[in-house]
Amino acid sequence: MEIIVTDERDERFIEFCASFGCTIDEPQVVLLLDNFGKIVGCTSFKVYDSVSCEITTLFLNSYDKREKIAYKLIRQLEKIAMDYEFKSVVVSFESSEDILIEIFERLDYSQVKESDEILYKKEFKSLI
Repeated sequence: MEIIVTDERDERFIEFCASFGCTIDEPQVVLLLDNFGKIVGCTSFKVYDSVSCEITTLFLNSYDKREKIAYKLIRQLEKIAMDYEFKSVVVSFESSEDILIEIFERLDYSQVKESDEILYKKEFKSLI
């Protein structure tokens, strides 16, 4: 499997998101997981505030190895976010029953208090 770094204008991303009933038109950094010419997963992030980015998509086409694929995409996205010098990454959920919450909790994301949304955040640790 190969991770492809691209943006929201990539036709593969547009088609993959559309297969989940989603369209993205804001600037995004996009990661596509290619498995022998077939996209099996994607994730993307956008600027959230001056020090944070927000994960806006995480779509997985495979029920096999779902967690492994999610971890791989999220970890790579975090590395890229650090390269862009973000200090943290956030992800919001519409429901506390979302099955992806457990995956993010295992990756050291913690719930933060926000008004109407369910928001999880991970602070990057500095090596300095």
